[in-house]
Amino acid sequence: MRSINLRLKRKMNEVFSIEPNDLGVNFLTNYFRKIAAHLKIMPFIYVIPVTLLTSIFLYFVLGRFLIKLVTVLQYGF
Repeated sequence: MRSINLRLKRKMNEVFSIEPNDLGVNFLTNYFRKIAAHLKIMPFIYVIPVTLLTSIFLYFVLGRFLIKLVTVLQYGF
């Protein structure tokens, strides 16, 4: 029983010894932390408009080919 407790304590120490995210460049790390903080609170406020704008942009760039591609992918999967 005691060995199980010791193994559990070691595993718990491994879990809590995870280092924070570091991208190597201070500017990128700070930028990542700010973006991640906003996305953790309310992700859909940012995700839905970006997705909508990206799809509209792709439609203007690719036109009807995008519709055909989406249709093929939809029936393929």
